[in-house]
Amino acid sequence: MIIRKIEVLDPQLANKIAAGEVVERPASVVKELVENSLDAGASSVTVEIKEGGAEYIRVTDNGCGIPGEDVKTAFLRHATSKLHSIEGLESIETLGFRGEALASIAAVSRVSVRTRTGNEDAGTHIEIEGGVVNDFLPCGCPVGTNFEVRELFYNVPARLKFLKNPRSEAAAVGDYMQRLILGNTDVSFKFISGGKPVYHSSGDGSLENSIVCVYGPDVTEHLKKVRYDDGYILIDGYCGDEFLSRNNRIQQSLFVNGRYVRSQQLSFAAQRAYETRLMVGRFPFFVLNIRISPREVDVNVHPNKLTVRFRDEERVSSAVMLAVRDALHDNSHAETASAEAEAPILTVKDVYDAFRKRDADIDPSLASSADAAIKEAKDAPVEKEAVKPVNPVVFVRDVGASEPAVSTQDANGVIRYSFSDRPAFVPEKSEPVTFGVDPYTVVGTVFDTYIIVEQGDSVFYIDQHAAHERINYEKLIKGELRFESQILLTAKILTLSPTDLSCLMDNLERFTELGFDIEEFGALSVSIHAIPSGIKPESIERLVPDMLGIIRNKGGIEELDLVRSSLIQYSCKHAVKAGQALSAAVIDEILSHYADGSTPLTCPHGRPVMIRVSKRDFEKMFKRIQ
Repeated sequence: MIIRKIEVLDPQLANKIAAGEVVERPASVVKELVENSLDAGASSVTVEIKEGGAEYIRVTDNGCGIPGEDVKTAFLRHATSKLHSIEGLESIETLGFRGEALASIAAVSRVSVRTRTGNEDAGTHIEIEGGVVNDFLPCGCPVGTNFEVRELFYNVPARLKFLKNPRSEAAAVGDYMQRLILGNTDVSFKFISGGKPVYHSSGDGSLENSIVCVYGPDVTEHLKKVRYDDGYILIDGYCGDEFLSRNNRIQQSLFVNGRYVRSQQLSFAAQRAYETRLMVGRFPFFVLNIRISPREVDVNVHPNKLTVRFRDEERVSSAVMLAVRDALHDNSHAETASAEAEAPILTVKDVYDAFRKRDADIDPSLASSADAAIKEAKDAPVEKEAVKPVNPVVFVRDVGASEPAVSTQDANGVIRYSFSDRPAFVPEKSEPVTFGVDPYTVVGTVFDTYIIVEQGDSVFYIDQHAAHERINYEKLIKGELRFESQILLTAKILTLSPTDLSCLMDNLERFTELGFDIEEFGALSVSIHAIPSGIKPESIERLVPDMLGIIRNKGGIEELDLVRSSLIQYSCKHAVKAGQALSAAVIDEILSHYADGSTPLTCPHGRPVMIRVSKRDFEKMFKRIQ
């Protein structure tokens, strides 16, 4: 066994190691520098990057600046002006406080800083390379700080090789700039990437204007105002309606006391507020600002400060759920008032049951709030003209009965189905349908929809549309068929997030193969001139971001789920239709694809392509055997 001597690490080496916790990529540098700008009281911040930030980052602000005598100290580890005692950890109100950021950044890059405070006649200029000060002298500069970072990880090749391509790194910076704009509405941010302006927020204090800056003006009609205050926690912001939902959480922004954070628990709480408004796999849009006593939240969980922990997690989660729910309900009330009288409305009992179940699932103690709400609803006057409950349905089935024969509606609005007493035929046992390589005979077709095939001691009834639809789908995913393009009369301009735009441009060739004609159109926008045939133009605004979300989640564009809806629509549109008479040649062509048993026996929608009835089943139906 080799016994190794314990030694104190060289300060430069220690700083490089520590940098790994704070500086993961260019976006990490931008985060730390801009947070310093905000803590310095800046009302205007400009961020400029080149080559995704790996080559060059500049952050300029009009904050209070750094006193000349403190500039060198600022680059020492654990040097900070924001925390002075252990008690301060219990009520942190600044974004930065660890004193590690500047030392970590300077250890793995070439740094140049110009800064001046308001009571100094001259500023201070310092240059640091790999943690070593090379230049320190007075300079002329405006009040504030100009921070330049060049050649990130130039002296740590192991870290450098793990950076992604410049477009992806720029997208990560752009994503963080989005959060800054949304979380600091009173600060004007300008973001420039590769010499091109990407964002420029007004800093007028309006969250709605900030949302428009990030997501474009089309989202405003789908926003719901959030406002909640119970004395313990204040929540305000916006949530989106069903139209703004996505297949990932990229359009969810949470801020706690001005700090952008990620919280799966709070995201889930907001999702619960939507109940059945969203389909499974869809996630809502929201920008929520949470204000709570600093003593009730711990931001010192991780060096990147993106994770927080609340003293009362359940209370905060419940507040988020209630805040979003109230916003959705308040807006829905306004819509209901202006809706036509014949719009169906749930009965009071339906509302009561839903409230009770929802609140009890979160916290049984909240169930009492449902009782109070329903009592208020019962006592409130109701205009009969505006209420039209959905008719309940009652099935009355006799033992051994077959299928519904008659439906009647009584005076109370209850629809009742009665069944004939004719016994239903049920095969002896359920077996998977197979259609193998054995010889078969085409008996004919019925209703110009179902092909009848005899094979051995079985008869197959084949849905010609479903069968052909599956064939088209299989050919598409194997590349044997190509999407046809439909040219749009007017090009569709789509605004994307930096992450989505990067993903789209990296996979543009594959989108072209699918039938799209897409080109860049200004900052964070693309112009779509053609789309796959069979796709509705109005669906593009949701389809393209959904496809990009699947690419990122699955790790590749080759995943079948990527264009599943597109493939299904195309396959369906180009398949033979039910009721369409087919020639013997077309029937043989369809059946040939199923002869070897390799083609799935369901259509892309999940319906069966064929059903099988054995000779024994026929004999039982005709009472030849028991």
